Amino acid sequence: MSESGDSGPGLREVAHRVFAAEFDDAEFSYSESDEERAPNYVVTPTGARANRLFAVGVLTELEQVNDEVLRARVVDPTGAFVVYAGQYQPEALAFLEGATPPLFVAVTGKARTFEPEDGDRVFTSIRPEAISEVNAETRDRWVVQAAEQTVARVDRLASARQSGLSGDALKQALVAAGVSESDADGAALALEYYDTTGDYLQAVRELALNAARVVAGERDEAGTLSRDPGDGTDDPLASLVTMDLEAPAETASVAPSDEPATGGDEPASTADVADEGNEETLGDTTGADGTTDDDVGDFDTEFELDEDEREEIEAEYGTDFQSGTEVDDAGEADIETPDPEEVAEADAPPAEDVDLEDAVMDVMTDLNDGSGADREAVITEVMDTYGADRAAVEESIQDALMGGRCYEPDDDKLTPI
Repeated sequence: MSESGDSGPGLREVAHRVFAAEFDDAEFSYSESDEERAPNYVVTPTGARANRLFAVGVLTELEQVNDEVLRARVVDPTGAFVVYAGQYQPEALAFLEGATPPLFVAVTGKARTFEPEDGDRVFTSIRPEAISEVNAETRDRWVVQAAEQTVARVDRLASARQSGLSGDALKQALVAAGVSESDADGAALALEYYDTTGDYLQAVRELALNAARVVAGERDEAGTLSRDPGDGTDDPLASLVTMDLEAPAETASVAPSDEPATGGDEPASTADVADEGNEETLGDTTGADGTTDDDVGDFDTEFELDEDEREEIEAEYGTDFQSGTEVDDAGEADIETPDPEEVAEADAPPAEDVDLEDAVMDVMTDLNDGSGADREAVITEVMDTYGADRAAVEESIQDALMGGRCYEPDDDKLTPI
């Protein structure tokens, strides 16, 4: 699914990986139409256009806001996400009510903003769709993935700002350079709203790399993001640019971007009933909310890194990290790494006799051509091989995503970890 939500009815948009520090700086949210059930997007200063987020960190605090709503803090190496769960998120609420901090958790949910009537600050939060307990290795893998996607967004937005283009002309130039339409929209909206500077982009990039260094054991903490998106100069842009963008030939002048339909969203505690009623099926295709997660190689989502950047993040830090020390005494959580589950038999038995999540991972690995496995092909293969129904297969894919066994690099793609 694309960020603009055009992947068809009944499908969820892919969840972005964004560090808490950047998400906390986000202020701009909008909907693409005035329809009651139109998806809402939060645009971050580096251009993530997120309807949904996927975050992994340490659950450090729980607070009862009122009789129906519970507030949680989930800490990553850069800061804390605020999570609100109420009567319209019964499974997440039940998990939090039974949780005892600290423990590692994975959260998938809707990105939300809220601005009090008498306030001058916009608050961000996650309205959870699912929360599950995970281990330190899953948290470390998430940090690396979030760092990759953050660096890709930073480099893309630096190229966009350096080009001097804006609005439709910028979006067309980005798409012509191989960027997805949803990512191009996010970049144009971020520059228009935040006027994000080169100094801020450099600070976010360094913070992301420091987060990876934390889980690699090379630093004790990632540091903080003390600069506002519009502060500073553009001096660092030249070192961040990865694309030479030019206005399309048919675009004689820079066209202004369309103004979004709405502003900030309601606080999570008000629990958007209409949105819940329109809950999409588990088709987390991709496109962080539409293709937000650039992939490597031919994919133009958030894993689109050049060779030097990939070496800087993955070759140096890998994914076999020990847990960092940056999060509220996470080591005291006594979290044990579960033993790997048994792999399904080669000669597939009936669906009720196999672990569908393992079956999904096996098929995904077989179909992965280096740039991800086609999601629909994975579903079809598992259904045909094991006689499983579609809903069960999609649920198993979601379990694998939440368990950190795979991720969504691009529209309709799944990549095993």
